[in-house]
Amino acid sequence: MEYVIRKARESDSSKIARTLAYSFEKGLSPLTKDMERIARVFENGIATDCFYIAEQDDEMIGAAAFSDFTGRALKSTKSECKEHLGFIRGSLAYRILCSELMRPHSYPENTAYIDVVGVLEKARGKGVAKEMLRAIIKNNSKYDEFILEADSVNSSAIKCYTDLGFVEFKRVPIIKFFKRSRVYMKYKVLT
Repeated sequence: MEYVIRKARESDSSKIARTLAYSFEKGLSPLTKDMERIARVFENGIATDCFYIAEQDDEMIGAAAFSDFTGRALKSTKSECKEHLGFIRGSLAYRILCSELMRPHSYPENTAYIDVVGVLEKARGKGVAKEMLRAIIKNNSKYDEFILEADSVNSSAIKCYTDLGFVEFKRVPIIKFFKRSRVYMKYKVLT
């Protein structure tokens, strides 16, 4: 599978929103089965300068973003959530999804946070996520370290991150009954 990794352009924002919505369709489907509605929630709040994308035959197949203490890569408003998902689901989406994605981090200036890594199902297992993360690390040399988090049940993502050199430094239980945790991993840039 041949694909190209590149820095996102301003004109890519709606495609990024769609790619992320469909990449996380399984997890987002309780909010709505219509991923186009999910995409519209974030379409106006994509910080394209934080994104790297993967394209194959002029189709976006993946998107990954980083942020730092100055702000996050994805934003939305409560009114946008309600407009696109309805009052109840929109309120719920804003409270859970958006507040998690927009909550500022208090990491030091030299630390970047990997906000999101999404790859369409048809392109998974082909190294797309790994290459997008390599591009982020390679092209953002002002950071000494990169931090990300993953769900402990997402073993393929954890393997991808470990293969890149990320090391787990913390685990926080999400749902104790199901033995799920939020796994925090760190990549130190070698100087």
